[in-house]
Amino acid sequence: MLSLKTATVAAFVAGTVLAAPAAIAQDYPSRTIEVIHSYGPGGGTDRFIRAVGVPFEEIAGQSMVPISIQGGGGMPAYANFQQRRVDGYTLMAISPDQIIAHVLGRIEMDSFQPLARVQYDQGMILVPASSPFQTIQEFMEHARENPGELNVGITNAAGFDDTVMGLWNIETGAEVTTVPFGSSEMVSNTLGGQVDAMHEEYGPARGLIDSGDMRPLVVFSDERLPVLPDVPTAVELGYDVTLGRWRAFAMPADADPAQVDTLFGLVSEAVASDSYQEVQEQAALQYRSELLGPEEFQAFIDSEIEVYTRVLDALGLTD
Repeated sequence: MLSLKTATVAAFVAGTVLAAPAAIAQDYPSRTIEVIHSYGPGGGTDRFIRAVGVPFEEIAGQSMVPISIQGGGGMPAYANFQQRRVDGYTLMAISPDQIIAHVLGRIEMDSFQPLARVQYDQGMILVPASSPFQTIQEFMEHARENPGELNVGITNAAGFDDTVMGLWNIETGAEVTTVPFGSSEMVSNTLGGQVDAMHEEYGPARGLIDSGDMRPLVVFSDERLPVLPDVPTAVELGYDVTLGRWRAFAMPADADPAQVDTLFGLVSEAVASDSYQEVQEQAALQYRSELLGPEEFQAFIDSEIEVYTRVLDALGLTD
């Protein structure tokens, strides 16, 4: 039987242990949050983290900074994230590239605790102003009559753009051929007629559309863009192609649930701030971006894995 003194000490220790996480959660975060990503400084993901980080610091009193670890198809960045202490101060910026790496067996999405999906863009097929194709129907009719003849410029082979166009081929039953370029080379080769069209998101292509140098034929989204009311969506044409680029934050799989809740609350406030919303509108990302919390984001990831697995299987990339 425990003595009264022993029982009192045991109760004190137990109470201290139980109270510790709450105290930690109240103090969290007490230093800089680092966000690892696999892209270059100044790129879209780097700017995304900084855009959230500015209001985050004002709200949380602590900095959020991007850590760029490039190369190796994103594996060095993933390995660095895996090797860090699970203390709530290391996040990873994830996107469709992590879904593709998971489907190809290079990483495990189960190693992430989804925190917040913030940005969600919409892609489109664009042709140069000199193209004979005025509508997506004309483009697809030619593609069906001449399988493989039409070339569509993309960035990065076997990546996001390739997956979207692979899904487009599956859904439409047509066959267009993708040609990978660097981003600037894709635009110059499309304008120069070396390829018939290109796949790009609205934000990066907005200037080309406004100048009249390029003509969008179809948008990969559920709804038409209000700024392009005459451009149909793939969905309204009967094709379920809505994949878009998204940017999000993830924590390690075994992150403290209290820290997950706290951090999501802070990110939510930062994303709702005027300064972040201004940056989002400057990049034309406001049309489909909807903040998803941990549970909704996990469900979204699960649905993305299903779609990407189906397309990458069909492209023969998962063997």
